[in-house]
Amino acid sequence: MRVSSRIMAAHIKSYLAKQSTALIETQTQISTGKKINSLSDAPGDIGKVLDYRTTLSKIEQYQENITDAKTRVEYTETVLGQINDLVNDAQTIASNPDTENREALALQVANIRDQIAGMVNTKYAGSYLFHGDLTDTAPFDVATGAYDASPGSDGSNSVMVGEDIQITLKADGSDMFIESGDNLIEVLDDLEAALLADDDVAIAATVDPLYRIDDQLELVRSEFSAAYNRLEATDERWTSFSNAVETMRSEIEDTDITAAAVDLQLQQTHYEVLLNVAAQVIQPTLMDFL
Repeated sequence: MRVSSRIMAAHIKSYLAKQSTALIETQTQISTGKKINSLSDAPGDIGKVLDYRTTLSKIEQYQENITDAKTRVEYTETVLGQINDLVNDAQTIASNPDTENREALALQVANIRDQIAGMVNTKYAGSYLFHGDLTDTAPFDVATGAYDASPGSDGSNSVMVGEDIQITLKADGSDMFIESGDNLIEVLDDLEAALLADDDVAIAATVDPLYRIDDQLELVRSEFSAAYNRLEATDERWTSFSNAVETMRSEIEDTDITAAAVDLQLQQTHYEVLLNVAAQVIQPTLMDFL
């Protein structure tokens, strides 16, 4: 009978240990919010969780790229819109030059040119927007008044928005401010000189180039608008995919706090009942054994 009691005590002690471990595991899951807190918790699920986390990290990087690109596009489009408005002002002057105030009009054109020159040299995040991959060099030399239309080796910026997926954004000022060989800055220089010289023929000669450049700017702005829409659509797809992956990861890794709290209460009750039963049935043997 003594041996039987000791065996019973050993079984109860083992069961108490298991219940205590279960209690600790549930408490840990509640406090950390994670069902998996060590490699031994769910060996078969660790690989899946790591894969999900890697995927989510990549998506986050792509969406950061997209957010930056959208900001760049918005900023670029704003600058181009302002330049577009100034070109329209120059068109109006060239198309209807007041014969009595041409010096004043020449001054307006000079101001328009200087404003546009400053905008052509616009920077975003420390890099020139409109000089291709020559991002450290200003396309317009304020000191000499020279405009360098060369885009370097590449006249665009590519944004990585997915694995082997890129969206290209224009960055070549020569595609924006030069049309059919007519350089916007030079055309404005010519218009200013023609107004000062009171040369109707030379003034009229600037009208068509300004209209062509204006049309070119409108086209480029529409391309930026289309690029923005592609970026936004891609971002929305990544958000949907990210939510799906996060749900799958959460189902494996995250604790259902409500369910875990119920489990914890049941485990505590079960543990307390077991302690009482053990104390009442085999208290002497169990106490000796412990």
